[in-house]
Amino acid sequence: MMKKPIWITAVLLLIAPARAEWGTAEWIGYTNDTRTGSSAERLVHPKRMKEPESRRVYVSPLLRKGFTVDKPVRSASVKVCGLGLHELYLNGERVGDQVLVPAPTSYDRRSFYTVYDVTEHLLQGNNALGLWLGNGFYGQDFAFAAPRLLYGAPRAKLLLTVEYTDGSRMEVLSDLTWKAAQSPIVFDNLYAGETYDARNEIPCWSEPGFDDAAWNPVEQMGPPTDTVLKQELEPIRKMRAVQPVSAWAADNGDWILDLGENMAGWIELNLDEPRGTEIELRFAELLMPGRKAIDTASTGVHATGVEQRDIYICKGGGETWEPRFTYHGFRYVQIKGLSKKPDLDDFTGWFVHTDLKRTGSFECSEPRINTYYEVSLRTIEGNLHGLLSDCPHRERCAWLGDMHVTAETINMNYAANNLWRKHVKDFKTVLGVEKTVAQHYPEGQQPEKDPRSPPNIACGKRLCGQARPDWGMAVVLIPWFNWLYYGDQETVEDAWPMMTDYMEFLAETTVHNHLIKEGYAYGDWCPPGGKDMIDTPPQLSASILYYRSNILMAHMAKLLGKQGEVKPYLERAERIKAAINRKYFNPEDNHYGSQTGTAMALTAGLAPDGKEMAVAAGLNHLIIEKGGYTTGIMGHRHLYTALNDHGFEETTAMLWQKTDFPGLAYMTETHELTTWPEVNSLWIEGERYSGQSFNHPMQSGFAVTFHESICGIRPNPDFPGYERFVLKPCFQPGLEWAKAEYESPKGKISSHWKRRGDNVVWRVAVPKNSSARVELPAGVLVNGKTVGADGLNLAAGEWNLDVSR
Repeated sequence: MMKKPIWITAVLLLIAPARAEWGTAEWIGYTNDTRTGSSAERLVHPKRMKEPESRRVYVSPLLRKGFTVDKPVRSASVKVCGLGLHELYLNGERVGDQVLVPAPTSYDRRSFYTVYDVTEHLLQGNNALGLWLGNGFYGQDFAFAAPRLLYGAPRAKLLLTVEYTDGSRMEVLSDLTWKAAQSPIVFDNLYAGETYDARNEIPCWSEPGFDDAAWNPVEQMGPPTDTVLKQELEPIRKMRAVQPVSAWAADNGDWILDLGENMAGWIELNLDEPRGTEIELRFAELLMPGRKAIDTASTGVHATGVEQRDIYICKGGGETWEPRFTYHGFRYVQIKGLSKKPDLDDFTGWFVHTDLKRTGSFECSEPRINTYYEVSLRTIEGNLHGLLSDCPHRERCAWLGDMHVTAETINMNYAANNLWRKHVKDFKTVLGVEKTVAQHYPEGQQPEKDPRSPPNIACGKRLCGQARPDWGMAVVLIPWFNWLYYGDQETVEDAWPMMTDYMEFLAETTVHNHLIKEGYAYGDWCPPGGKDMIDTPPQLSASILYYRSNILMAHMAKLLGKQGEVKPYLERAERIKAAINRKYFNPEDNHYGSQTGTAMALTAGLAPDGKEMAVAAGLNHLIIEKGGYTTGIMGHRHLYTALNDHGFEETTAMLWQKTDFPGLAYMTETHELTTWPEVNSLWIEGERYSGQSFNHPMQSGFAVTFHESICGIRPNPDFPGYERFVLKPCFQPGLEWAKAEYESPKGKISSHWKRRGDNVVWRVAVPKNSSARVELPAGVLVNGKTVGADGLNLAAGEWNLDVSR
């Protein structure tokens, strides 16, 4: 056969890059589950709560392929897109330590592949590849409105590339020569759990020499999308083991394990029970009154129609098992089927989340405040699973409002650049998919979908059917935060057309008299007591976000050199500011009618010129009047920084120490919560807790205060990425010392202060290639000199500062 000229090959690669990248690899899978309809179907989910006729359960298949390596190997890698989830095996060993791979996406728009280095796994001679597939979100048609959320049965595309030491190459691809069988996983669903029948295990199934003659041919599957991209986001891993702290007898012969903290992940079992014994684990965040049963209401049973449940059927003898293709949000586990009281050493909880590098730390002399910090981060970590979810059980969705409220806390504590880059691209994939606004229009008057507007949820198929503006403004805020904290200008440039389109969409459809239309916004979501206790007009909080977004668009346009776009955004912002102050500012009491409205107005720069201190006093009055905070997620993010920046640190200190409702200590001490609940409620002792989630990261947005206010580390908007930054600590009353560190893109920043008599000794570290501007109240002396209105500039290095009045 005549070879193609080199130039023809080059042209073919240019016009068909996807084919060239994967060669002739095909999408393969296996759906011939012979157990469907058999007695094993009972194990799928014993207490189904919803039974749509169209619901089906896809098999979790094993796929394998034998091949030969006949030369010395220089390097080898495997590229896999296995949807919804996969594990890769080579020569009987699992490859890599990632779990729940790949990260979720809108699979019909784009899917991720993972690259594994398998050089050390290859053998001279016979080898075998194995893939174990699970449903993930791709095959999810069990919870919620099945089958509306379904993409299809599990499928995979794979390419193994081997480079020999002599310069030649060999490839193994997914094609119809692969073989398939049913795995021991009878059922897997991210929401409902996993059922594993160990009696059906196939020993050595991914080893070379295994006889797969009785296995079935794989099936050719359709491609989920034409866009298959390498996953740049860090993988999900088993991040730490959590040992149970106690166990006790429950109703009906069951046992309850307490892990001691609310977490996301699963339980690993070590068992020695007779063959055929069914061990059932049900997961919950709370207990029923009397502590004889778990209470699953907060995990979203009312919405999903299912409880979180794993079932393991023993093969007999000593055995160890943990699930592969599900995870749970829980603190308590109710176990059925054990022949004796559980030994705590036989159960290990695995806290599972996306492996973002920790870049921030905070500690102070007050244990109570340290607890707030730890609870905030635990809540965030429990919701990092390839996206930032609203909760790790009920929805597992990427809600935009939750995202932008929490982003700055995340950015001060984790290297989350890749997470936000993913989410910004997620925004694009769902633009215009669902309704443009949330109003309930008369029949026949619902507006058309607008391609410029993302729905409230920015990933997958469960998009909630609405597009609220105070959630959608994440389109502007998330790219900006990514630039501000990480110096990621590229994401802003890439998102700029989307951002400008969205701002014009709001101006054209969602704004009246320069304010967000009434009825269009969610508002200050989930204040103490629940959404019925929102005391800030949603129009006000949404319009403040709209003002801030216009200011940021102007600022970004200036930094990007788009000078012609600066003035229109600034002029629009001035009109919004005037409209907000005209309608909502109370010039007699110097506030905006609520704690949230006033705190957000202060940090956004909306206070009338020269009245900033008066407005801060108005905010302080509103808090003292109520005896606590009334802010939801929007206002709580800004509350403490707004107080501290204007000299009301004593009020912040009072709020930190409040142990009755609605104080933070009311949750962490009175009710011993280890993650922030969706709603801080007045729970009555001895009665069931409310049914809302008890692990919602949107309530962690305020925790950026520990870095930005108590220790004062803040990015400088004029120099994104910490080329220059601001130091503005409040030296919180009641604290003897506080220390925060942050690994910025320029290096480690440290702010550590402690009291010495009437003075404060403050040690600061400024990294190389950066500088800091110290901003302190008027009259404060640093090393005996007054800090001027322009602040004090610190060059790179370590500084010992003596602060006094």
